[in-house]
Formats: sequence, structure tokens, C-alpha cells
Amino acid sequence: MTSKQQEAASNNGDDQTTTPPRVLSLLSAATEIVCRLGCSHLLVGRSHGCDDPPLITSLPVATAPRVDPNAPSAALDAQVRVQSASGGPIYQINNHLVTSANPTVIITQEQCRICAVTPDDLNQACKNLPPTAKLITIMPVSLDDVLRDVITISNALGVHERGERLVKHVKRQLADLNTTALSVLGNNPKPKVAHVEWLAPLMGSGYWIAECVAFAGGEMVHGYPGGHSQTLEKIELLSNADYIILGPCGFSIERTNEELNAMKLLESEEWQSLPAVKNGRVAIADGNKYFNRSSVASMLGSAKIVAEFIHSELRGMYGHHGTRWVRLEELSAFCSRTGAEAARKEVVLAEGVVESPNNVVEQNGLKQESSPEHSETVKHVSNQIAALTRSDYASAFAMNSVANQKRLVSAEKFEAIVSGWPSFKVLTLSSTSCQYFEGTSDGSTTSSVKVDAMPDDSDEVLHFVFDIRKSEDGKRWETDGVRIDC
Repeated sequence: MTSKQQEAASNNGDDQTTTPPRVLSLLSAATEIVCRLGCSHLLVGRSHGCDDPPLITSLPVATAPRVDPNAPSAALDAQVRVQSASGGPIYQINNHLVTSANPTVIITQEQCRICAVTPDDLNQACKNLPPTAKLITIMPVSLDDVLRDVITISNALGVHERGERLVKHVKRQLADLNTTALSVLGNNPKPKVAHVEWLAPLMGSGYWIAECVAFAGGEMVHGYPGGHSQTLEKIELLSNADYIILGPCGFSIERTNEELNAMKLLESEEWQSLPAVKNGRVAIADGNKYFNRSSVASMLGSAKIVAEFIHSELRGMYGHHGTRWVRLEELSAFCSRTGAEAARKEVVLAEGVVESPNNVVEQNGLKQESSPEHSETVKHVSNQIAALTRSDYASAFAMNSVANQKRLVSAEKFEAIVSGWPSFKVLTLSSTSCQYFEGTSDGSTTSSVKVDAMPDDSDEVLHFVFDIRKSEDGKRWETDGVRIDC
């Protein structure tokens, strides 16, 4: 390469005179930004949540969730609260993979420890990172933050001018959208729009999403620019919204449909009495790739989805209706079509974490049932705890081994022990959130299950270990003892 060619490459933001960076992205939004900068070839690894563009799913996966993302909304919320309160990371990082990938640039975030890996998670898990590895930490809460992240990432990858060009492109697109939306709106008042970020508990949004709504010619309720998500204690609070968008974080349209059916939300009197529902102004949107993801593609797409939804004259104009959002009355047809996306994600859980056991969780006065596949050992323990929460001590006592029953003497004394010991009494409360982990096992007759339990009125997590063994006839598991793991 001649000196003039080198100068031209530098001016284009492509510094080819140095070794190209090796990029590990642990945030889906950052991965999208890297690709929008034309640098997908620099990626050497990703998080389990990075799924767009599809090409990058061929990259090695460096993380695994310690909670089951396919659990029902209420159960998933409970798992996250338990994991957070216990002080542990939400994600497991593959130290060996990270080290062998030898990244020179690692991108993570500090805005939400639930959404992706944080710098603390990375530092605790990975002790052998090369000292030359550059850690890029982003923390977006507003549109400007996201655009600054584009510049930060482009600088780290040596393509500054591409970053500047992308930011100008996004601003131009949003300005054009706003002009179109306002021209259609005319002198009419801006419609009030609620974006529901989570179903159980119900939560509004804010952050950059409120700004997307504004660019689309709407006004957000239950959220504001740069603000954190607000928990809605009652469904009736959505009555001030002219339009409602259901786009839960991480949920595809098909997954949201499954959740709604399990919760029976749409059948409730409170839901059906909402003005937006009565007027047919409810949309289901892709909350996985849009709204909740802080990438430029997500922001542009989210704003255009809102515009298509709240302005009938713009419906379909940007190509999102019928692909990334549907009206509520179109939901069933969309999800039952040939080629519909699977409701549940294919994801490898962190070591020792099992899929959520069968249970029923109540949130906002609505019951939500979970029935994913899970191990027989966890099923046994969860069923025994379920019996305790029903005050069915006879059934819970019968699930103990013969030896343990002899130690406990009778179901009545078993009840007195469990209800009389404050720590064990936690397991009898229906409001207690439990998370289950596979423990040690000899692979045939004995095993253990760890249970992290957190009462609804406390931030303290109690750690229990259920020692279990196969019954004498080998047909079922039985509890041989329960201890508190300090």
C-alpha cells in the first residue's frame, strides 16, 4: 500500500496500517452497532442474546443465563430478583472461551445488570484477560446516549468516520419520520401511547423508547425520556392510554402470544374495560429486536412501528406491519401461520441451572402457569414445596424417604417443625420466590437440589439443600433431609 493509499484509508476511517481489533461483544445492541459499522468480520465472540444480524449467530457464545429465559414472566421476574438479591451474577461467562478468543476489544454495558453482562461480571469471571484488552462500557438511557455509543464503538474499532456517518443517517431518518408523522397528525392532539415492557408485573418503559414515541408523533404515558421502567400496580392504570403496545423485553410476538394465553390477561374484565382495548388500539410488537434494544436499528425500527400503529395513514409504509408488529385482532393469525417463529428460545443455561419447574404464579391478580421440561429431581423438590405452600403437610411428609419419615415421626410433628422454624417456614409461604439448581449426584440413587428462596417482603435469600434419594423400589425420588446452606 502506498503512502497515499494509506492516507486515503485513514481518511475513510479504515486504519489498515495496524493489526485489526479482535472484538468480543457481550451486548446484543453493541453487536448490531458493530455490524452497522461494517465490522462484523472483526467479531470473535458474542453473548447468548446476540442474534441480529443472523450471520453472527455462527460465532462462539461466551455467556449463559443463570435464569431460565423461557420461564413465564412472573417466574422469570422472581428468578431475577432472587439472583440479584443473592449478590450473584445473572450470567455465567465462559472464561476459557474468552481467553482463547484473545479479544483486544470487549464491549459490555453498565445500564442494567439484568439485560447483559456487566464489567464487574467480566472481571470476576475472567482472570486471564490480556492486559492490552480494551474494555468498552456503554450505559445508554437516552437517544443521545445511543448515538454517543456508536461513536465510542467506532473509535475503538478504528472507523471513526463510519460512526459519524451512521449517526448523521439516524438523525436524518428520525427527523424525516417526525416531519411525516406531524404532517399526518395535523392539528389533532398527539395520541397518548403506553409501551408495556413487562407483563408480570406490568411495567411501562421510558429510556430512549419515549423519544421514539415522540418522533413518531405520539406522547408516552407511564414513562418519560431517560426514565426507568415503572411498575404498574393495576391494569386500570393503562386507561389513560389512547394506544397500547405490548412489547415485553426479550419477547418475540409469538412468545408474547404464549404469555398472554397463559396469563389469561386478555380475558380479564379489567383489560377489556380499557379504552384502548374497546377502540381496537392495541398492538403486539417484537420486544426482542425492537423497543428494548439500544441499537440504531432498534431505535429507527421502533419509531417507525409506533408511527405505523398510531397513524392509520402510515400503516405499512415502513414495512413493519405484519412482520414486526400486528394489531391484537391479527395476533392469532400471525402466530398460527406456516413458518411462525417458535415461542421459546433455544438457549443453553448456565451450569447447574434447570428450566423452571411446573408452577402457577399470580401477578396483578392473574394466574400464570409454567410447564417447561425439567429434571425429575427438581420436579420432586418443587412438588414438595408446592405441597407445603398448600398446607398439605400429609402429602409433603409422604414425599420423604422412609428413614426421614422415621426421624420426623409423623406428619403432625413434621408440620410443627417446618412451621415453627422461621427459616423453614419461608418454604410454606405462597409469596416466596424459589429458584432451583441441580446439585451433586452419583448419577443413579442419590442426588441433591439447591433452592434459593426469597420471601416477598424481604431482600434476604435463604439457601436450602434438599438431599434426595431413589425409593427402595427405584420408581421415585424421596427427600432424605433438608439443610440450610450458609
